[in-house]
Amino acid sequence: MKSLTDTVSGLAPILSARPERTAHPAHLAAAAGWLMRSVDACGGEASSKGYRFLKGWMPPYPETTGYIIPTLLTLGDRFGDARYADAAVRMGQWLTGVQRPDGGFAGYELGLQDDPDVFDTGMILLGFNSLLRRGGDDRIAAAARKASDFLRGALDDDGAFARHVSHGMLHTYNVRSAWALVAYGRIAGDAGAEAAGLANADWAIAQQQANGFFTQNAFKPGGNANTHGTAYVLRGLFQIHQLTGRHDILRAVTTAADQIASVYEREGWLAAELGPEWDFRSRHICLTGCAQIAIIFLRLAAATGNERYVPLAERLIAQVAATQTLRGTRRHSGAIAGSYPIQGAYAPLQYPNWATKFFADALLERERWHMGQRSLPEDELFAG
Repeated sequence: MKSLTDTVSGLAPILSARPERTAHPAHLAAAAGWLMRSVDACGGEASSKGYRFLKGWMPPYPETTGYIIPTLLTLGDRFGDARYADAAVRMGQWLTGVQRPDGGFAGYELGLQDDPDVFDTGMILLGFNSLLRRGGDDRIAAAARKASDFLRGALDDDGAFARHVSHGMLHTYNVRSAWALVAYGRIAGDAGAEAAGLANADWAIAQQQANGFFTQNAFKPGGNANTHGTAYVLRGLFQIHQLTGRHDILRAVTTAADQIASVYEREGWLAAELGPEWDFRSRHICLTGCAQIAIIFLRLAAATGNERYVPLAERLIAQVAATQTLRGTRRHSGAIAGSYPIQGAYAPLQYPNWATKFFADALLERERWHMGQRSLPEDELFAG
């Protein structure tokens, strides 16, 4: 019986990508440059949601502006360039100005939706956390506290984020917002925030099947799980483990990661959409999800000593890099598309800012691995 890989055309650049033929520093520089251009496109105060093929730059996106802040701070350290940190500080101040009175942040790009959203608010709290770690001012501290209170108020008695969620659905990937809560609790000495985040982590673990698959994790009603959302779950849980040392949380992450590793070893690529048996449900790739899973693989290798994950992470990074345009002055040069092929169903014909953010994060994670840094930098326990 043929696998889906045998029936999909156009995968040659992905399947032939190899780490030893990848110019990692050049890819990182290109990604970093494009992220800064996404900020320039919004007057230096926020990051554009992305570049739309043939249509141009999109409006500012508060959610991803929030979690791009820690990436810019790390890039500034990496390159010794204060422009990155300066941009991150401006972005944090801009976010305080678009926060709702209830402490939440509206979903989607600026002006598209008025209602607050749990996930978007959590991602912005991660950005505030990173600024607080570096001495953020009173405006950032007040905004972070309000965001934390909003997230706590969105939990139900089971620990699920049940209020202010997209499409009125439960989403296991909201555990990434729980990470923001736990981290904020540690920064601010707020035991209630930490307890609330841990309650959601417990709920998320309860959604895991015996084979490691997380249920209630689609973006929309009737949709399949996506590697992007699955990676959100794994990263949120892993970071909470790193902050708390809870082995049951790490076990949940490794159970899922081992299944993904087996699928990837067998097929040589990861479909964007996955079924409950880790079966491929799409013919396109979510490049963001690939970059995120590479980060998880490298962090699991460091945390567990299982180096099976390392060559898989290396190849995932090389595959995403193979889709990046390094040269030229086109507005997407240096960016990562939503899907491969670019017309795929995930962010079609777009270069979303979060895809490039996570690719840069993956390249930075790879550098740390090769430098022998097995412990996470302390700042990255709290935001990323």
